[in-house]
Amino acid sequence: MKKTLLASSLLTAILASSVQAADINFSGYGSIRGGLLVNDDITPRYYGYDDKVDFKNESLFALQTKATLNEKWNATLVLQARGEEDFDVEARWAYLSYELSPETTLSFGRFALPYFRNSDTQDIGYSHNYTRLPTSVYLGEEYDIIEGIRIMHSTFVGDGDLTLKGSFGSFSGEINNSGFELDNIIQGSAEYTYEWFSIFAGILSADASFTTIGASFDAGFNAALGGAGYELRNGMAYNPLGTAVYNMDDLYADEDSTLYWSTGVTIDHNNWLVNAEYASYEIDDSFSEQTEVMYFSVGYRFDKAVVSFVHQDLDNNFDYEQANSSDPYVNSFVKATTDSLFKPLPYDAQGIHLRYDADQGVAYKLEYTRINNDLSNENADLVTFGIDFVY
Repeated sequence: MKKTLLASSLLTAILASSVQAADINFSGYGSIRGGLLVNDDITPRYYGYDDKVDFKNESLFALQTKATLNEKWNATLVLQARGEEDFDVEARWAYLSYELSPETTLSFGRFALPYFRNSDTQDIGYSHNYTRLPTSVYLGEEYDIIEGIRIMHSTFVGDGDLTLKGSFGSFSGEINNSGFELDNIIQGSAEYTYEWFSIFAGILSADASFTTIGASFDAGFNAALGGAGYELRNGMAYNPLGTAVYNMDDLYADEDSTLYWSTGVTIDHNNWLVNAEYASYEIDDSFSEQTEVMYFSVGYRFDKAVVSFVHQDLDNNFDYEQANSSDPYVNSFVKATTDSLFKPLPYDAQGIHLRYDADQGVAYKLEYTRINNDLSNENADLVTFGIDFVY
């Protein structure tokens, strides 16, 4: 008992001395948002709402702690609780930074992976004029985080500011209840800002693996063709005559190369606001087809209010490269599997977003968006409302 009390006292003393030695700053952000689908012929993926008012899906709270250890080193921790995850607290960011020079910083640990222009700030609703960033590009998937190393360099070029970022690392988590890994992530981006104009370009390559979805594909194959005498052995599909007709590795994503590239522009001139982003990505030699996403918005600032019109689009390229079997029944299964994964996804949407800055650090948000499924020609109307804040 005495040893436990002694250890506790020593730990308290060490922490107290550390707090005194380090300069620690606290800040944070959050959103309280409700929404529902009106006239919901469809339930769009990525939006997270149905025909009942939901105040949980997009609400979140976060606390950021930044400790300056000395002139060169500082540590950052962001604890975040999302409503869609039952407000379980997670370490969203946790990294250590070293200042190589006033213009160049190295970071080590867990931080945002900048696929797109606003990846670093996409959780901070107060930082933009939408209820949330356009979903076609900012899908809200968990793999926007990387564990690794980043270098960031900012400098002046002419009369403008140039920011360069490069990252290397990996990610392991879940997407739609399927295990997903990105290894050997190499990312680079550049953003140039001149007065009221900014342009961004980025590229990312990695080895992608869906670690559990293969079992689902195998079960689907057995359900669809097993009764007709087809079988799987060691990842190879055999027809009723016992002839190997398909390698299931062509359908799985197992350390297959993936490539993202994106670009965007921002204009903020005489109260007119224009934003646009485009991105394309695919996983080679797997079930994943090429996906193209974009959004375009134009807005106007009225003193404390901003009104924005947003058009967004998500599209897939269906070339069925993986349907390469000599057996037509196997090819039909491969095409059906690809369709089930991707054909429900393509959509376009048009929306009006209203932001009103009620007070310092507090913004009210309201949105009305019509979402159109490009395959079924059905649509749904989305209404969201809420408060974004920083402190």
